[in-house]
Amino acid sequence: MPWHSKKGEVGTIRYPWINQGLGETKARQKINKYIYFEPWDWIIAAGTYEEEVYRSLHETERFILIIVLAGLTLGFGLTFILSRVVTRPIQDLTEVTARMVGGDLSQRVPVVGADEIGVLGVSFNQMIVQIQHHTSNLEKMVEARTRELKESREKYRDLSRFLNSILDSAIVYAIMALDFYGNIMEFNKGAERIFGWKKDEVLDKKNIGITITPEDRKRRVQEEMSKRTRTEGVCELELDRVRKNGDRFPAHTTITAIMDPSGKTTGFVEIVRDITLRKRLARELRETKEFLENIMESSVDGILTTDLKGKITYQNRAMQEMLEYPKEDVIGTHISRFYDKGIQEARDIMALLNADERAENYEMGVKRKEGEVLTILTSLFLLRDEDEKVIGTAGIFKDITEQKLLEAKLKATQASLIEASKMRALGELVAGVAHELNNPLMASQTILHVIFRNMPEDFPERERLEIIRKCNDRIEKIVEHLSEFSRQTKPEFREIDINQPIENALIITGQQLLNHHISIVRKLTEDMPKVLADSNQLEQVFLNFISNARDAMADITGPKELIFSSYVRYDYGSPSIVVSVKDTGEGIPEEIVDKVLEPFFSTKPVGKGTGLGLSLCFGIIEAHQGRIEIKSQYHKGTEVKVILPVKGSKKE
Repeated sequence: MPWHSKKGEVGTIRYPWINQGLGETKARQKINKYIYFEPWDWIIAAGTYEEEVYRSLHETERFILIIVLAGLTLGFGLTFILSRVVTRPIQDLTEVTARMVGGDLSQRVPVVGADEIGVLGVSFNQMIVQIQHHTSNLEKMVEARTRELKESREKYRDLSRFLNSILDSAIVYAIMALDFYGNIMEFNKGAERIFGWKKDEVLDKKNIGITITPEDRKRRVQEEMSKRTRTEGVCELELDRVRKNGDRFPAHTTITAIMDPSGKTTGFVEIVRDITLRKRLARELRETKEFLENIMESSVDGILTTDLKGKITYQNRAMQEMLEYPKEDVIGTHISRFYDKGIQEARDIMALLNADERAENYEMGVKRKEGEVLTILTSLFLLRDEDEKVIGTAGIFKDITEQKLLEAKLKATQASLIEASKMRALGELVAGVAHELNNPLMASQTILHVIFRNMPEDFPERERLEIIRKCNDRIEKIVEHLSEFSRQTKPEFREIDINQPIENALIITGQQLLNHHISIVRKLTEDMPKVLADSNQLEQVFLNFISNARDAMADITGPKELIFSSYVRYDYGSPSIVVSVKDTGEGIPEEIVDKVLEPFFSTKPVGKGTGLGLSLCFGIIEAHQGRIEIKSQYHKGTEVKVILPVKGSKKE
C-alpha cells in the first residue's frame, strides 16, 4: 500500500476482502480513500464495499429506465393518435392534389373543422376554383390562339404562294436568295432566263460566285458586296455578270440583308437586271446628243435653251462669241440678264410663245459683256418632252447689227439722194425765183434812189419811202441768201462764228414764226471761239430744228417761245461750243426720245413728216465731230443741243 502521497492529495485503494466474522466465504471488492494528516503524522482512511457504494446508483438507474420506457410508450401512443387527427387532412389534401395534377379540377378537400388544417383546406379549395377558372380561360385562349395560328398558316401559305407567283412572274429581274456564305437558296424564273441556269441545277448546290466574272472574283468583289450589305443594309452597283454559257453582260444588282430577330445577318437577297439594252440605248442617246451638240456648236447662229423658270440650260459656241460671256457664267442665270429690255422682254416673249408656241423673225436687243447692245433676229419655240409637256424654251439668235447699220446707211443714203434731189430742184426753183425777183427789185431800188436824190428833205412821205427802201434791202438780203443756200456745193469747212448760221436760219424763218405767233428769244454769246464748219450745212440743221419746233407748238394754247442760246462749255477740260434750241411745245414721250434720231422715225402725223430730218442733222453734226443731245418733257417742251469742238481743241 503506497503510504507516500503528496501533501493534501486523497489517495484511493481497491482490493478484495472476505469478512470471515460475518461468515463470508467469497471476497468482495472493497474501496478505501485516505489522506495524510501532517500535524499528527497520521494517515486517515475510510473504506467500504464497492457494491454498497453503487447499490443506490443502480437502483436510480433502474428507476430512470422504467420512467423512460413508460414515457416512450405514452409518446408513441399519443403520436399515433395525433397522426390520425393531424395527418389525415394532409393525406386528403395530398390525394386531391395528385388528382388535380392528373387533370381533375373538380376535386375538393373535405373541411371538418375550423382549425389551421380547416383554414388550409378552405384556402386550397378556393385556389382550386381559381385555377379551374384560369384554366378554363387559358383553354379558351389556347383554342383561339390555335385557331389564329391555323388561319395564319393558311394566310402564310397563301402569301407564300403569292410571293412565289410574283417571283416567278418577274422574268425581267433575276431574284435570288442566298445564305450567309453566298450559296443559292432561291432562284426565280427571271434568274433562269438571265443566267441560263435551271433552278434545280443551282438550288442548294451552287454559290452565287458562278455568275461573277473571274476578274471580279479575283479582286474579291463578292466579299466586298457582302461587307457593304452587312454594314449598310443594302449594296447597289453595276458590274459585268456571267451566264451559264460564259457570255458576259452588263448588269445592275441590288443586294439586301436578311436578318434574324436579333438583328444578325443570316443571308442575302440579290436582284439583278440585265442592262444591255439600256447601255446600248444610253450609248446611242449619247452619240445622238454628241452629234446634235456638234451640229449646234458648229452653227454660225447663236442657240440658247432655258427651263420653265427662264434659266439658261445650254449655250452654243456662236452664242458665247456673240455675248462674250464664258459658258460657266451663263448656264443657270436668267435669260433676261442679257435682254436689252430686261425682264419685260422675257415676259413678252413668253406671252407670245404661250399664245402661238413659236415666234419667227422676232427682233430684239441683247447686251454683250461690255455693255454693247446687239440687234438680234431670233426664232423662238417651246421645248416639250415625250409626253408633250412643256419643259422649257429654245431660241436661234442671228446677229443683224451690221445688217441693220448697213440698212440704216442705205436708207440714209437714199434719203440723202432724195433730199439732194429735192434740194437741187429747190435750188433751181430758188435760183429762178431770185433771178425773177432781182429784176423788179433792181428797178424798184433804182426808182427809189432817183426819188430820194430828187426829193426835198422836208417831203412829208419821206418816212414811208424809207420803209419801202428798208423792205427792198431785206428782200435783197433774203434773195441773196436763198441764192447762196440753193447752190449745190461740196461741204466747205472753214472757221466761222456759230451765231452766223443761226441768224441766217432766223432770217429765212423769222416772219413765218411770227405768223404762227411764236416769239423768238436770242441768248447768243458774242465773241466766242471759232468752229471749223460748213455754214450752209449748219444752217440746214438749224432750219430743221426751227421747223420741228414750229410744228410742236402749232396746237398749244399757252405761250409760244423759241429760244436760241449759244455759249462755251468745257467737257473734260476741252472747250466746246453749245447751241441750244428750246421750244415750249408738246414735247416728246420719254419712251421714244432715244428713237427720234433714227431714220424714218417721226412723231408727226402721216403725210407731214418723212422721219429723215433729224437723222440727216445727226449725220451732219457727226461729220463736224460733234454730237446732238435731246432733252424733252412731255407737254412741257423740248431742248435740242448741238455740241461742236472749238477750233484747235483736243476734240478736233
